[in-house]
Amino acid sequence: MLVRYRKDYQKIVMGLLSLVPELHNYNRFTEELTAALDQHFPVYLWKDQEDNHFIAVAIVEEGDYSLLLRRISFTSSERSGKNVFSLLTALQEQYPGKRLMGTLRNQPLITTWERYNER
Repeated sequence: MLVRYRKDYQKIVMGLLSLVPELHNYNRFTEELTAALDQHFPVYLWKDQEDNHFIAVAIVEEGDYSLLLRRISFTSSERSGKNVFSLLTALQEQYPGKRLMGTLRNQPLITTWERYNER
């Protein structure tokens, strides 16, 4: 389930962002969250349906016709294709009519998800 970021989720989001290899440094992942919030980028948490825990975070940038997935991070035990694809589908449903796109780093994930949905 997709949940919009609130201030009381800050520690959870920072913990999930710390799992991104280039954001391991405390200052770096706090800067990432602060920059996203300062630029009014929507930040979402993904809650596991089965045990009701937050297992992922996604930072997106909304454009006129597109939704850019700027950052995505899952807990290490929840990085299955099913979970990732479910999160991407939920984002697409949250922004109907907008094309979900990725950064250079995560576009292959978006492409794989699009191909999977074409079946």
